Amino acid sequence: MMIEEFNFQLPKGLIDANRELHAQGKMRLLTANDELIVQELSSRDPNIDIVFLLLAQAIAKLGNLHQVTAQQLEQLFLPDFVYFQELFSQLQPQNVTASGES
Repeated sequence: MMIEEFNFQLPKGLIDANRELHAQGKMRLLTANDELIVQELSSRDPNIDIVFLLLAQAIAKLGNLHQVTAQQLEQLFLPDFVYFQELFSQLQPQNVTASGES
């Protein structure tokens, strides 16, 4: 059975509108449906970077937030943003062929 969610600890943490810090969470593997959702969201609001949309889809939980938005992720401290980009790159399959091989 493949592990679909991975625990993480942000270097700094996301501070929400209530000034609450969220640093621990879970990132999940994206599905084809997630990719379609990101495409639709990016076409609706071209001002949001697709990187934030992809990360928002991949983050299953952050602190007590069960859904993270791209707008929230735009408020990340730079070390946390870099951490998420590296974790995302490690977890999400890159250059997968139609047969599912890397």
